[in-house]
Amino acid sequence: MLSRIKTAFAADAEMKQDPSLHRRLIMTAAILIVTTLTFASFAFINFEPNSYLLSIVNLIISISTALALYSLIVKKSFYFASYFVTALLFTFLVIFSYFAGNESFGLIWTVCYPLFVIPILGLRKGMIMVVLFYSVIIPMAYLGIGEWDYGFWDIKGFVRFTIATLAVVYTTCFFEVSANSAYKTIQEIREKEKVHLIALEKLSVTDQLTGLSNRRYFDDHLAIERKRAKRHNKTLSLIMIDIDHFKNVNDAHGHQVGDSVLREFARLLQDNVRDTDIISRWGGEEFIVLLPSTSSESAISVAKKIQSAVNSHCFSGAGKLTASFGVSNVDPNSNSNRESVNKADQALYQAKNQGRNSVVVYENMQMTDADLQKAD
Repeated sequence: MLSRIKTAFAADAEMKQDPSLHRRLIMTAAILIVTTLTFASFAFINFEPNSYLLSIVNLIISISTALALYSLIVKKSFYFASYFVTALLFTFLVIFSYFAGNESFGLIWTVCYPLFVIPILGLRKGMIMVVLFYSVIIPMAYLGIGEWDYGFWDIKGFVRFTIATLAVVYTTCFFEVSANSAYKTIQEIREKEKVHLIALEKLSVTDQLTGLSNRRYFDDHLAIERKRAKRHNKTLSLIMIDIDHFKNVNDAHGHQVGDSVLREFARLLQDNVRDTDIISRWGGEEFIVLLPSTSSESAISVAKKIQSAVNSHCFSGAGKLTASFGVSNVDPNSNSNRESVNKADQALYQAKNQGRNSVVVYENMQMTDADLQKAD
């Protein structure tokens, strides 16, 4: 039952913000369960045909705690249940101490009150209840000096009881503060772990040189966009891009300049596509752009826009460069990403084969079987 209660509250927003509420929840539920069963047993044990008043009182208490437990489980009324439990303990211990006095270790039971109330209500509200409780119990104990007949109760016993009570209250408060501090530290550690996990996830799908998404990210999102295009009957296009004669840049100017060119080229791509488009570094000097809700005609316009931007740009340390473009429409019913990417790759191959610095559309091109084998 306790696990069921904890599960019921697991998605509660306040529970997520304050994990210590789980502990308070379980303590409240445990006390309600024990109280319900205990007083139900007392109602049965104390039932006598000629004197059933005590049995009825026990039964009323048992039913009340059962209703509070129902409210906690079904209605998720944690605060009602917690206040009910602490008020019930308050009332029961005061009445028990009043009638029992020093008999049956009556006062000893009152020392347990802070152990339950402070963890259930929290430090501030719990201490308010504890102060109210002992503002009744301690005067009662003091007035009982020389009056209570059972056992030996004098000023020394009263002082010992008061010191023991203060020690228990202090210890309980210290535990509560320590527990809250521990929970807070755990929360901070978890938040840091979340930040680190997000950072690691981002690193795992990001090309470290250009800052663009990598091939893994592109493959995942191409599959997602293909399904979305099929579901909503939308068009989807690809542009594969290759920087012309990039090897000459590395050979003539060094790899540092080559890396700089790749970063500048990535920025050019970002500046000339929509935020909803996905740009990835496919490998080496090849890039690929996924354009959701875009026809082949619109993709051609985007490719030519990028081509114009590249032609007019002067790359640091390398000067003027050009690029080749392969454009293809993605068939939402295709069996795999590879089938879609191969079309753009074949178009790119023809763009390079016919002199580079050009845009070729897969659907418009004609290739021989030998050309196709080379492109693959």
